[in-house]
Amino acid sequence: MPFVSATCHVLITLVLAAAVVGKARDTASFTAFTDAVAVLGRVPVRRAGALAAVIITLEAVTVLLLATPWFRGVGLLSATGLLTAFTYAVARALRSGKPVFCRCFGTSAGLVGPLQLVRNAVLLVAVTAAVPGVLDPGHLSWQAHFAAWLSGAAAALVLAVGDELASLLRPGPDARITENS
Repeated sequence: MPFVSATCHVLITLVLAAAVVGKARDTASFTAFTDAVAVLGRVPVRRAGALAAVIITLEAVTVLLLATPWFRGVGLLSATGLLTAFTYAVARALRSGKPVFCRCFGTSAGLVGPLQLVRNAVLLVAVTAAVPGVLDPGHLSWQAHFAAWLSGAAAALVLAVGDELASLLRPGPDARITENS
């Protein structure tokens, strides 16, 4: 179980770090995320920027907590809260039927859809699987730590670019909808 916990810990940490970097890397990414927050959060545009900044800050703090051995439990609790809120916002957007571009990792070509719900469910399961590693870290050899990092990083890469891959492989409404529609 220590290997699975370590792998899931790396997965969650890297996905959240990629989300922070993707949203805050430049003005265009932050603006795109702010626009998505206005729609997904159902907040006025004038307040969406502040809410977007708070979300990015919470994600960054969660990454720091997860990266600090003494605060991993708090980091997992914070990740659970963030992922639950994101899942709720996505489900609400899907239920409304209004097309919204996914800006989970900054700029993206894909619309919010069931794929984001699946990704969030996978991440919530990963949080659950990482908890035993906080309670009893066990002992892993350096090779097992390395393999856990590689496995977690590969899974994080798939989850972070999954939206882009899906929108490239899926013909349909994404290709016809522009951000200005």
